[in-house]
Amino acid sequence: KAVVSTQSTGKVEGKPIMVILHKTWCGACKRLKPVVANSHEILQLSREFVMVNAEDDEAPAENAEFSIDGGYIPRIIFLDSDGNIRPEYTNVARGEKYKYFYPSVDEITRSMNNVLQGIALKTEL
Repeated sequence: KAVVSTQSTGKVEGKPIMVILHKTWCGACKRLKPVVANSHEILQLSREFVMVNAEDDEAPAENAEFSIDGGYIPRIIFLDSDGNIRPEYTNVARGEKYKYFYPSVDEITRSMNNVLQGIALKTEL
């Protein structure tokens, strides 16, 4: 539900969407939360995105498109401003396995910048 309403917001605001999929009981998710919350760099970049914190039942589990690389958590998935999942924006540091898992600020901000550059190129064409 949160993702669907956010897709509309992304379209209205013309911003890409960053979805963080996680669970309250997940150890890796618990470790990611302060990484994101305490990062000035992520805060600055987040102003250019519609941010979605999809926790537990808020995650779009029924939507198979969000299981691009499996069902592991936490995952960060980017969508364009029209609400289309953009599977090409992955954590390049991870290689082919768990490519939507981001354990560090540097990895998250790298992808956020890549998304912003990719969207800017798209709108300039």
